[in-house]
Amino acid sequence: MTSCATVFCGSKAKVTFDSDIAEKATLTIDGRKYTNVTFPYTTKIRRGFDETVVKAESPAYTTETVIINKSFNAVSVINLLNILGWGIDAATGAMTKPEFKFYQIDFQPKEEKSIKQD
Repeated sequence: MTSCATVFCGSKAKVTFDSDIAEKATLTIDGRKYTNVTFPYTTKIRRGFDETVVKAESPAYTTETVIINKSFNAVSVINLLNILGWGIDAATGAMTKPEFKFYQIDFQPKEEKSIKQD
């Protein structure tokens, strides 16, 4: 039973994003763009020690940023005293998991620029 978290959980985790807007959006997750996204939207993100940054854009709304923090993946404990297993789990990022599996994106409408009349 080596690198248990890597074997059982993999190096990516599923997360779902939802929003109250009906129009399509663009999500940029750690620099990778996903266009024509409708909500709810489920995708896989990389596990690992670094936070995942998600930028959500839609033409009529301001850009929103969601930070996905990571927490310890308890499945790694199955490695017990196996140092090699811990090392593999750390290298693949499987020692961590997203803090939550569901993220709500609260888009705010862009303000209309008023035309100044004389």
